[in-house]
Amino acid sequence: MVAGACLWPRAASAGEAQFDIGANLGLSAWRGDWMTGGQLRLGYRFAHVVAIDAVVWEQYATVDERMNTGLTLGVAGFIPWQRVRPFLRAFFIHQHEEGLVAAEEEPVGVLVGIGAGIRHRAGLGGTLGVEIPFKKTEHVEYLAFAGGSVIGFPDDTLGPAVYFALAGGVGLNYAIPGMP
Repeated sequence: MVAGACLWPRAASAGEAQFDIGANLGLSAWRGDWMTGGQLRLGYRFAHVVAIDAVVWEQYATVDERMNTGLTLGVAGFIPWQRVRPFLRAFFIHQHEEGLVAAEEEPVGVLVGIGAGIRHRAGLGGTLGVEIPFKKTEHVEYLAFAGGSVIGFPDDTLGPAVYFALAGGVGLNYAIPGMP
């Protein structure tokens, strides 16, 4: 068996390093609580179908004039069509929420989760979205993306229990040649 595996050629498998940057707009379960900000996504997609990734965002929220820093780890499943790629992502989230006044006093503290009045929360979320490739070179595929997310936190004593968000932006997938 080992000789057969070494003698017969195998199809090369490939993966993709993923990088996206975008903007988001959302609201929470609190009345009048709108949010806007930016986000960054880094991931690795196996066989054009399953990706593991991390998404980080910073948002300004209107109620209590606060900053929300979201740190997520997730897994996404893609339908690998050529012109458009729908995806579904499930993720764990750790979010820091801090009043804007405290964030202005210690802006670096907001990013690392250290500061006066910071609330640390953990929850779960899901995203339904689409990737739309618009240019391809030998190793790089450029794309636009859009998606909608729902995030839930089990403890609503520190902040809203539910968040809804829309995001969009641009990114690239860098094809990494597989080992034969």
